[in-house]
Amino acid sequence: MEYPLPQFLSIKPKVAGPLNLMQLLYIVGGAIVAVIFYFTASLTTFIIMGIPIMVVALILAFGKRKGFPIPTIIGRSFMFIFASKRYLWKKVDTPAIVLPKATKAKAAELEDDKAVSLKISGQSRLKEIGRLIEIHPK
Repeated sequence: MEYPLPQFLSIKPKVAGPLNLMQLLYIVGGAIVAVIFYFTASLTTFIIMGIPIMVVALILAFGKRKGFPIPTIIGRSFMFIFASKRYLWKKVDTPAIVLPKATKAKAAELEDDKAVSLKISGQSRLKEIGRLIEIHPK
C-alpha cells in the first residue's frame, strides 16, 4: 500500500522554544533597542520610540500577508523597485513587406518542376469521416 508523502515542506528548525532563528533575532533586536531607549532616554522618548520599535520587531517576527512572511514581502518589494524591468515583448516598427503579384503558372512549367502536386478536393469530407467514426464497431 502506498502512502502519500508531503512535498515541498519548508520547516525551519526551532532554536528557542517555538521560535526559529530569524524570529528570535527580530525579537531580541527589538528588545535590545527598546531597553536602550528605556535606560538612556526619558520615559516619553521610550514610549514614542522604544515601544513602536518593539511592535515592528514583533510584526517582522510573526506577521504574514497572504501566506508570505513580512520580511520576504519587504525584500521582494525592494527588488521590484530597484531591479531592472524586463519586457518580454516589444512592438518593433518595421516597414510593411510588399510581395510581388502572383502570376498564374503555365501548365508546361508545372510539369517541368516535377514537384509533388497536392490533390485538391471539391468539398469537405468531415461529415463522412464523422459518420464512419460513429458507426465503427469498437
